Amino acid sequence: MSALSRGFINPFRNKARAVVVVALLSMVTGFLALMVQGTLASREQIANMEGRVRTLIELREAGAFGTGGFGGDKPIGEEHFSTDTLEAVLRIPNARHLARVDEYVYKPEVDPAKKNAYAMVIGLHPGAALRAIGEVDYENARIIGGRNVQAGDENANVAIVGRLYAEQRLGIANASDLARAEQHVLFNGQRFKVIGIYTTANDFGDNHVFIPINAFRATFNPGKKLSKIFVTVDSVANVESVVADLKKIPEADVVTAPEAVSTARTTLGTLAVASAYAAILLFAIGAVLTVFVMVLSMRERIREIGTLKAIGASNREIVLQFLSEAFAVSALGAAGALLLALPFAPLMSHVLGVPIAFDRQVVLLILAGSVSFAALGSLYPVIQGVRLSPVDAMRRTA
Repeated sequence: MSALSRGFINPFRNKARAVVVVALLSMVTGFLALMVQGTLASREQIANMEGRVRTLIELREAGAFGTGGFGGDKPIGEEHFSTDTLEAVLRIPNARHLARVDEYVYKPEVDPAKKNAYAMVIGLHPGAALRAIGEVDYENARIIGGRNVQAGDENANVAIVGRLYAEQRLGIANASDLARAEQHVLFNGQRFKVIGIYTTANDFGDNHVFIPINAFRATFNPGKKLSKIFVTVDSVANVESVVADLKKIPEADVVTAPEAVSTARTTLGTLAVASAYAAILLFAIGAVLTVFVMVLSMRERIREIGTLKAIGASNREIVLQFLSEAFAVSALGAAGALLLALPFAPLMSHVLGVPIAFDRQVVLLILAGSVSFAALGSLYPVIQGVRLSPVDAMRRTA
């Protein structure tokens, strides 16, 4: 029997121990991959968010407070926050530095049939970001079922609903179920066809409905009223001058995005650090587990190794035997980790609030973790096996 064959068979000499070890290694490797991906996703989200918000400016009605702009509604008059404000924004001295301007209009929506069923209907132009109220990273909303509002939907009665809204109001537990049956929401006597479901990984942010702003005005008759205006400046260098111009508009309060998302940066940063520490701990557990099993295997087979060397087995064969044994255990652990990561990826994504999916990156992380564990686990047996002489083997087992 070759050294490789012996190595692949050795883990199964004690079947009960093999099952326990493979099960533990599967859990450690699987969760290690998911935690590493969670760390990477958190850091990527921070980087993306900072890249966006450095040039983003929010305008809300003067005197309003909170992300929803609540508390500042005034009677229509000279200082009414409206489309007139939007025109004033487009006329500021540094308007040439405005790369993009998005306006939004809000309407509270309460379902009396359900306890605490409070939501917000948000009107926006097709192509505008789905900025959910209460979401610290308000450009993180992503479509998970159906499609987004697009060109041609300007006047259509179509709606994008949040994950929680879809679950509580429409009975859609999975976003994929949207394609199976046509769904509608009713606002002010008007039916809106649900064409998509979004998520922000935050319950409050996932409890809103986005509809085209023209359809919003036709349904709720808000006149020229606006709730928010978001301005994107063409470069970081021009943000300060644009902010100075915007602050001269009397009916608007100006909030720069770095101020608005400081909580998000702190939260995601803490999550990234916690995930990193958890990944380090899991890696240490996996390494210790593999090393322990291989050391135990080495000590159980000292006489066998001595006998093999006595009848002519080379150090190369001994090394191959331990390497193949360690990789056999780790490969089984990797297979189990793949099966474990598949159902746990969406659960971890929901718990951590960052996008984690069973994808190519998770598979590569699992394979990398398994190879690392195998290399670490085989190190001690390889060194001891090469040093061991037949006489020492017999003496230790006498």
